Amino acid sequence: MDAARGRAKETSMKPLKALLINPYIYDFAAYSFWSSPLGLLYVGSVLRRNGFNIELVDCMEVVEEKRKADGRAPFLKEKVETVPVSGQFSGRLKRYGISGQSLMEKLTQIEPPDLILVTSIMTYWYLGTHEVLGIARKVFPRAKIVLGGIYPSLCREHAFRCMTDADLIVNNNEIDKFYRFLEDSTGRTLTYKPDFHNLDGLPYPCYDLAETIPFVPLLTSYGCVYRCTYCATPYMYPEITRRKADSVIGEIRYWHDRGVERYVIYDDNFLYRSDLYAKPLLRAIAGLPFSPNIYNPNAVNAALIDDEAAHLLFAAGFREIRIGFESADPAVQRTTGGKVTSKIFEAALGALLKGGFTRDMVGAYVLAGLPRQSWEDVQRSVDYLAGLGVQAHIAEYTPIPHTPLFDQFQTMARYPIAEDPFYQNNALFPFAWEGFTEKDLAFLKSYTRAKKTLSGNLL
Repeated sequence: MDAARGRAKETSMKPLKALLINPYIYDFAAYSFWSSPLGLLYVGSVLRRNGFNIELVDCMEVVEEKRKADGRAPFLKEKVETVPVSGQFSGRLKRYGISGQSLMEKLTQIEPPDLILVTSIMTYWYLGTHEVLGIARKVFPRAKIVLGGIYPSLCREHAFRCMTDADLIVNNNEIDKFYRFLEDSTGRTLTYKPDFHNLDGLPYPCYDLAETIPFVPLLTSYGCVYRCTYCATPYMYPEITRRKADSVIGEIRYWHDRGVERYVIYDDNFLYRSDLYAKPLLRAIAGLPFSPNIYNPNAVNAALIDDEAAHLLFAAGFREIRIGFESADPAVQRTTGGKVTSKIFEAALGALLKGGFTRDMVGAYVLAGLPRQSWEDVQRSVDYLAGLGVQAHIAEYTPIPHTPLFDQFQTMARYPIAEDPFYQNNALFPFAWEGFTEKDLAFLKSYTRAKKTLSGNLL
């Protein structure tokens, strides 16, 4: 009887309210390449299934009138006081997204929430997160505040020292801890507590909270079979979890019915065991009565692109293909993970061209700023790709905690990257040296743009 009365009392209580906040950031350069707080919106949908009223404040607003046809757009930005950095660096720090004052004004117009969820993505963006937590605590002193995301997952000790306005800090694998905290702090039982490793059982992320939905990221897997020495995915997600094709198709149909035409796939494993996963999914997408536009900014592995995969990627609506090439130097290819060689890349390019892609639809990432890397190595890689008619995209190396390269070379960085995540920002060029200076990097960026223009004219 007591238990029954307790459940009846819970049912009669007014709904709890949760506020989701995607913080503004401080950086030297930032652009919305289909960026989105996907994890935060998944958790928001779980809370909604548990009866919470949900509201979203996305501080990372973009300049809508400058949004490109593919969905990308520049963030709002404003110059701020320069943070003390070595005299070798001349960049100017900016705040991207709305200001702290604008956030405070937005929050004061909101009915006080019971729960506030704040995400934090890049480790070196924690300064904005710290400010947003303080603002949220000031405006809503009685609310329970939870911080999650990549930053506290990779820099746990730093987050616990710095983010003192949070009542709970959770990493990416602590959803059960979050559920327990929620029940203990609200006195209510959650009836819906999905396992986030069962991707087919998750509700769709609550993008409907936004006024417009310019694109939707599709979560198709966790983890990665590869062990690239610069990547923290194996640390974040030690086990690989895949999503079934019919589940992804159901989500595409759902968002299409709500006017969404663009989709983004961030998947380190997308073509791994493609006969079981990617190819059935791509066939199903190609068979839809509408044609979605799909982008893969995270890159796919060239070694897994065969003729059939290339044809299906094109038929499914991929508007471009990004490939992780890393370098034309075999030694660099080996030391970064050994997943691609120049011969493999050329075979993949041939398959993509036969499958319907044109050369200007294929791009390849070239790593720059690796420990002890020379600038000439990057130039040779850009030249190699230009010779194939492929656009090179320089990807400046970011030292990420819990990766082999970070662990091996952290003491060689010109900033204290292990002590303060702010210095992990690739814009600060942590591993500059006499063989690869900031001036060299600026030259390479200009050189790569010129190669793109020349290649485009030749095509």
